[in-house]
Amino acid sequence: MKTGPIEAAVALAQRRPERALALVLGLHLVVWTVLPILVCRNLQLDLAEGLALGKEWQLGYWKHPPLPWWIDDLAYRVAGDVRVVYVLGPLAAVAAMYAVWRLAREVVEPITALVAVLALEGIHFFNFSVPKFSHDHTLLVFWPFTAWFFYRALTARRWPDWILAGFALALCFWSKYTAFTLAATLGLFLLVDREAREAWATPGPYLMAATFLVALAPHLWWLIESGFQPFRYVEARAVAATRWHHVITFPLQWTAGQILFLLPAIGLVAVGAWRRPIAVEPAVDAAAFARRYVTTLALGPFTITTVAALVLGRLPVALWGFPLWSFAPLAALMWLAPDPRRCAPFARAFIVVFLAMPLAYAAIELFEPFWRDRPKATQFPGKLLAETITRQWRQKTGRPLAYVGGAEVGTGPGELGANNVAAYSPDRPHVIVHGDPNLSAWIDMAEVERSGAVLVWEPLPGDTGLPANLRTTFPRAELQPPLTLPRQTLGPVRPAIIHYAFVPPRP
Repeated sequence: MKTGPIEAAVALAQRRPERALALVLGLHLVVWTVLPILVCRNLQLDLAEGLALGKEWQLGYWKHPPLPWWIDDLAYRVAGDVRVVYVLGPLAAVAAMYAVWRLAREVVEPITALVAVLALEGIHFFNFSVPKFSHDHTLLVFWPFTAWFFYRALTARRWPDWILAGFALALCFWSKYTAFTLAATLGLFLLVDREAREAWATPGPYLMAATFLVALAPHLWWLIESGFQPFRYVEARAVAATRWHHVITFPLQWTAGQILFLLPAIGLVAVGAWRRPIAVEPAVDAAAFARRYVTTLALGPFTITTVAALVLGRLPVALWGFPLWSFAPLAALMWLAPDPRRCAPFARAFIVVFLAMPLAYAAIELFEPFWRDRPKATQFPGKLLAETITRQWRQKTGRPLAYVGGAEVGTGPGELGANNVAAYSPDRPHVIVHGDPNLSAWIDMAEVERSGAVLVWEPLPGDTGLPANLRTTFPRAELQPPLTLPRQTLGPVRPAIIHYAFVPPRP
């Protein structure tokens, strides 16, 4: 029988799955770090925001918990180059895949665990979304680590595992509040599953809860002090049901979007387990417990999110699915084990997905402007804007730029320019979010008056003057002639029109 390179690679993976996994994760990290640095001419929206606000080191921010933005600032302080943040998203994906591998190795044989992890390459949140490091990415990391520690705590009943599970769950909440669905899933499993309920007779769950509360206490204190400010942000941005049919269309829209994100992964699992019969529930033993647990992880958070949105009359945000599916391939393979004869076809399908995703990403970033003129953060003239604004400010005032503010103009138009100036300017100014000091707890308006500020925003069509909130907050603002700067694309597109105003420093 003829053996080609694919068959040889499969044989090696079957003998040394750890080595195969390490190779794939290493390649994933390199490809998805280098690729956006090469094809993105400007920082992603979330990356600019993280660099702009992370340096303030708040216990919380007006729309999110602080952990990812702290990491952005730490990375920049270490490297001294804004491009360092492009390694954070791929690193998060690799760490999440490793955590899935560790749990998978405890519940299935090595080759099945390897297939389950490799199938994650087909999920949108592990490829196209990887360069946009944000709160979703840190949640993506600590979600599977929490699940792994919790499983070890339930099965081994060792107190360090309960402590680690509580600490990892707290880090999930330091990342994003949608971690609630994981906490609810674990809590319900502990209540409903007949074997898991036995843990209530041990100190474990109480030790986990105490660790969680202690680790999260500083942020909980900030939430109370701020009047739960991030929850008001979520409520303001939520798409609420206004028609009776939204009760049907919202869940369908949410579910269809998640399936679309999962399609390549579904294909990979199907190739690896083609025509395998669904396993019959075995007697009550460790294998049955593990399968119930992993299946609950795969479906529970999605179900809770869907039901909660239905009850509240809200459309779930597509990116809430970011961490939900980390265990979906593993759960599927625990019910439909991979066929050893399908390893070579799976390897070929995996290579296609592994190569196609970065190629498609690069093609869209580089060539989309030739067929669609759509302003994107990665095309924004951020560095040129920061250099221009900083130079003009220094020439006018003779001082470094200490503060830059946005405006209440939509979401992106009102904050993109200010965040880019904060990220790229050599003066590293503090950001006044949307030009609103109430959203910027680190801002002392008396100091802003003494040092002065620049206000930057992209106007909506027809807007010419200062946005209303800036006129109220900064009555001394002097509107400057708008800037027309070329967007950074290969094809001809409309330039970026940026409005700005100077708030001169007081003598």
